[in-house]
Amino acid sequence: MTFFRIYNNELYQVSDKDDIGFSSHDASYIPDDYLEQQEFVIMRTAHGIGDWGILSAMPRLLKLKYPNCKVYIPSEYLLAKLFGNSHKNAYITFNNNPYIDGFVNEVKGEVFHDQYRIFDNDNTDVPLVEQMLKFWQFSEEEYSDSQPELYWTSEEIALGDYIINKHCDGEFGCLLVSNRFGTQRGKYDEVSYKRDSKNMTKILKENDIPYFYWSHIPIKDTPFNFIKKALNIRHISMRVQLYIKSKAKLNLSNQCGSNHMVVRYSDCYESQRQFPIKHNFIKGETYL
Repeated sequence: MTFFRIYNNELYQVSDKDDIGFSSHDASYIPDDYLEQQEFVIMRTAHGIGDWGILSAMPRLLKLKYPNCKVYIPSEYLLAKLFGNSHKNAYITFNNNPYIDGFVNEVKGEVFHDQYRIFDNDNTDVPLVEQMLKFWQFSEEEYSDSQPELYWTSEEIALGDYIINKHCDGEFGCLLVSNRFGTQRGKYDEVSYKRDSKNMTKILKENDIPYFYWSHIPIKDTPFNFIKKALNIRHISMRVQLYIKSKAKLNLSNQCGSNHMVVRYSDCYESQRQFPIKHNFIKGETYL
């Protein structure tokens, strides 16, 4: 893996490493002089919705430990400058978050991004946010409440409730069948297809309720065409989708980041492609 340095609005490829971060047996920590500045930027070098979502508790936790600090998120403009292309998922994740002090178009000095982390070779399934916060000099008690969290606007809540009430009279679930379903390394894999189908069918049949689902294809063309009532929400805005998912009795998916983001609010199940899960592990999620 390539280790990056971000300094004064520029991205540098520093080296290739087998393990990104610092071992707990020989750990390095964020410099005290950086902490004394009290102005922090949360930065990722991967940009999927789940990549950003799993860090969503970090602003609140930083403010709890460092009450006078300012916490900033890179803007779409800055992310495009550093990494190319358009990256909207940081905004989707942190919009309306009361613990951030804004989105920034530039950063001065060093940025201690997601590759600055402390890992434990004896315990690989530790959430990335906790590995990062260890580097930020947090104790285990200080980072214990690290599950993803979201803050919706009143307009998003009103639209989400309208869609829920129109489709359901009571309990409902959410199903996500992404393009990773039944694949390994981006290609169809029969063993993975059968495993994902079996894992997810079991949960669905144990919970015979209406479902909102996200898929590129109609539900009738999936292995889950036995669901009696299902509504595709793929074309609804992502933040409203996430609100709907947060109100569900359960969320079920093959491996996909958006399910991680609602584990604080709903029972989440994920048919996992590979173990150990390592830094992608999310507290409270059930891996099938």
